[in-house]
Amino acid sequence: MAGAAVFALLAAGAGTAAARTATPGDDGAAGGNVAQAHLVADSSRSKVDRESKSPRPGKPSRPTPSPTSSPTAGPTPTPTPTTTTSPPSTDVNVQIPIPGYTTGFRFGDILVDEARGRVYITGGKGTDGLIVTDLNGSVLRTLPGIAPGAAGMVLSPDGSKLYIAAGDQDWLRIVDLDTWELDGQFAGKTDGTMTCPKDLAFAAGQLWVSWGCESESTAGIGRVDLATGKFDVYGVEAIDERISSAMLLATSPAQPDMVIAGATGTSPALLVRFEATATGLVQRAISRTDGGSVTQLAITPDGTGVIVPSGAPYYHPVLRTSDLVEVHRYPTVPYPNAVAIRPDGLVVAGTNSSYDKDVWVFAPDGTTPVATYEFGHLPNQETWAHNLVNGALAVAGNKIYAVTDQLAEPEMVTLRIRTLP
Repeated sequence: MAGAAVFALLAAGAGTAAARTATPGDDGAAGGNVAQAHLVADSSRSKVDRESKSPRPGKPSRPTPSPTSSPTAGPTPTPTPTTTTSPPSTDVNVQIPIPGYTTGFRFGDILVDEARGRVYITGGKGTDGLIVTDLNGSVLRTLPGIAPGAAGMVLSPDGSKLYIAAGDQDWLRIVDLDTWELDGQFAGKTDGTMTCPKDLAFAAGQLWVSWGCESESTAGIGRVDLATGKFDVYGVEAIDERISSAMLLATSPAQPDMVIAGATGTSPALLVRFEATATGLVQRAISRTDGGSVTQLAITPDGTGVIVPSGAPYYHPVLRTSDLVEVHRYPTVPYPNAVAIRPDGLVVAGTNSSYDKDVWVFAPDGTTPVATYEFGHLPNQETWAHNLVNGALAVAGNKIYAVTDQLAEPEMVTLRIRTLP
C-alpha cells in the first residue's frame, strides 16, 4: 500500500530528534528520478585480446573517489516501478545506472530473496538507493534517496523486512517488503560522531551492525535490541585485538549463535568467530587473512567452514569455523574477490581477473571446477571487458547472480545472470 513512514533519528548528546519522511509508491506510481535499466542480449564472446584493450597488468589500480555529501533530511523521492523485458537468451546482462557509484572501487551488496522472487542491489558509498529486480533480471522497482551510502543488507528473520546500512550516516533503513513503506533505526554514537554502518546480521535474537568510517581508525560491531530498538554501539564483549576497520558479517542457520566477521580496510585482515549472546559478542576464535582485506564471506551449509576471498593468496581458502584454520583450497586465479555457496554446498567463487575467467564453480570440497564463466564486453562495447565487483556474487537455484563494472562507464553496473549446468 502507499503511505509514509516517519521516524526519528536521535541527535547525539542533545536529546533532540530529527524526523525523516519517506514516501513509497505503489506499483502504478510514476514520476521521480527512475534508474532505467537496459537489458543487453548476451554476447558469447570472451574478453578481448590484450592488444585491443588498455593494458592492465597485475591487479587493477583503484581510483580514489571524491567525497560525496550525504543527502539532507527532507522528503524522499517516490520509488517508481520500472518494467523491462528479459532477452530470450538464458544468459542475461542488465545495465543498471547507480548515481554516485564509483566504478571499480566500491560496491554495496547483492541479496537474493528467493521467497519473493527478487534480487536487491545497493551501490555503496556515495549512492543512496535500492534497485529491485526479479530472478530473471527485469527491474521491478527503484527506490532512490532512501539510504545515504547504501551498503550491506539483511532480511529480517521472517523475511518481511529488508534492513539496509546507511553507510554515509549513522542509521539503518528498514523496508517493508509487502507494502514498501519505510522505517529507520538509529545506529550511531552518543557524541554525535559518525559510525558509517557497513554490514548487518541477525543472531541470538539481536541485530548486529558493523561500523567504521574510512577516515577514522576506530570501528566496531554494535547491537540493536529488537525488543526496544535501543542501539549499543559497542556490542563486542570480548576480543583479543582492537577492531580498526569496518567488518563484513556472516551467519549460518546451522549455528544460529555464530557470527563470522572479517575486516574490510586492513591487510592482512582481522578474522573473528564470535558467539552471539543476548547482550554481546564473545570471541571464540581469531585469525588473519594471508593476503588483503576481506571482500565477501560465505559459510558452508553445515556451518563448519567459511570461505574468505581477500585478493591474495590466489585461491579461495576454506577456514574451519571452530578455530579459523585453513582446511581446503578452491584453486582459482588472481584476484579472489567474491564467493557464494548454495544450500547444497555448491561453491561459486569469483575473481577480479582482467585476462582470465571471472567465476569458478566447484562441487563441495572439489578441486576441479565443474564450470567457469567469463564476463566479456557487452555487444555494444568492442574494446572494454567487465570485471567482477568486489563482493558482488550470489547464487540461487540454478542461477548465478554477479555484478560487473568497467572503468569506462562511471555510475553504471551490469547485473549478469548465468544458468548453472
